[in-house]
Amino acid sequence: MKVLLVAACLLAVAFVKSEPDFVPNFEIAPGAKKTSFLYQIQKTLIEGYATLFPDGSRIMNTAQLGIMTARNDLCKISNPDFQSQGSVILGKTCKKAFVKVYNDDSGEQCSGVFCDILENIEEFLNNTMRAMIAAEFDKEFFEIIEEEILDPVMEYNCRCSGQMMDAWLGCKHKIGEADIWFTVMNFGGFNTSAAYLEGEDWLEFWVDVVKDRLPWDDMSLMLERTMANLCQSNQDDEGECYTYFYKAFNTLYQWYLKSTGGVPAVDKRRGGGNKKAMVVPDECSTFDLSAYAEMEADDISFGDIREAVVEKFCVEECEDVYQKTFLGCCTASMIQDEALETSVKNTAKGMGEIYKRLYPENENAANSGMSEYFGYYEDAMLMLRNPTCDDTDVQYNVTPCGGFVEGEEVGEMSSCEGLNAKKTKICKKKAKKAAKAAKKAGGKKNKEGKKNKNKNKKNKNKNKNADESA
Repeated sequence: MKVLLVAACLLAVAFVKSEPDFVPNFEIAPGAKKTSFLYQIQKTLIEGYATLFPDGSRIMNTAQLGIMTARNDLCKISNPDFQSQGSVILGKTCKKAFVKVYNDDSGEQCSGVFCDILENIEEFLNNTMRAMIAAEFDKEFFEIIEEEILDPVMEYNCRCSGQMMDAWLGCKHKIGEADIWFTVMNFGGFNTSAAYLEGEDWLEFWVDVVKDRLPWDDMSLMLERTMANLCQSNQDDEGECYTYFYKAFNTLYQWYLKSTGGVPAVDKRRGGGNKKAMVVPDECSTFDLSAYAEMEADDISFGDIREAVVEKFCVEECEDVYQKTFLGCCTASMIQDEALETSVKNTAKGMGEIYKRLYPENENAANSGMSEYFGYYEDAMLMLRNPTCDDTDVQYNVTPCGGFVEGEEVGEMSSCEGLNAKKTKICKKKAKKAAKAAKKAGGKKNKEGKKNKNKNKKNKNKNKNADESA
């Protein structure tokens, strides 16, 4: 649910429109100034809040019922007195698997998350959404998301996502024994004789989808590689890589406002933000979107966007800020991870096959769309792995946080996966030490490269002046 709230906030940023003030049947108002873009986001949040909390206090009745049912069932996992009982939602086998995770001697108690979230989800959603709506400034708004949503969600995922996925993969073959299927089938309003079933029993079909047709192996690898990359230490700066990407998103938000004329919500008494922030030339933080103003979204090609991005990346004044903000070691780890790339593509293909089974009339469009977007994805990966600038001397260092020495990765954080808490700590210390040594060695090479680059630049300008004199 916390992840869904993050998604809702991001969607609000993307799709908010200027509309008359929305007035719910209780007192609540945006905290930002009416002239700011944040005010528009908060109006959209108020609409969502008013739907979830019709009286401004208790969550809507249907959600209450769902939360209560799930809590009464899943909280048995973390309650020793009820751990031996079955589960309506998970069935006997999966309930047993998650109880085993909870009782594991590592002390993580990862599967207790079901109960932890369900016990206070109503209070959490109410307080967090109200705080976001009441925020006066962009900085305050994004700090609430970071501290209340991003940090706890990622801290949990970094510790527990692997264990939870392993437990699920080991028990999913028995998920059909859960009683919840009959409730869903009888009261969900589904067509149990739909064409996509091809004569197969509705219950058997969907149990089989959950068990075997979803690309679980690829999804598991995608989760493993994503978490390994996001949860590693950002060796370019303090903190973990998920924080790095969140900061990059904040930067893009600011640049988006700057390019579109949106008004940021800043505290002018404190200078409008972080005084230690990197100074960014206007040329690098402002994008000319006028060329696309009159175009339909379908008419804007990936090539158009790519050319605009490459053009900015190849501006010499932008090299340092783009390297730090967008192509740090965290980004490099993600884009150099070919196992992650393969798992993403295979997961998309597997999901696409299920979609085509459900909607055979859209098969040609689905195949065409997948080919197009896979092409974009591969093109983007190639471009990011080896960004080149033919007309300028701009060069980027796309080196993962583990570092590379003569082509071999050193100190890879993911090599510490699967160890107990104590061994993981020791492993990561050693990995970090090795990575620092690799970075130091690489830094010397980069220094030499920078010297050569500046030398080439001077020679280029010298030759240019000589040509002009002639």
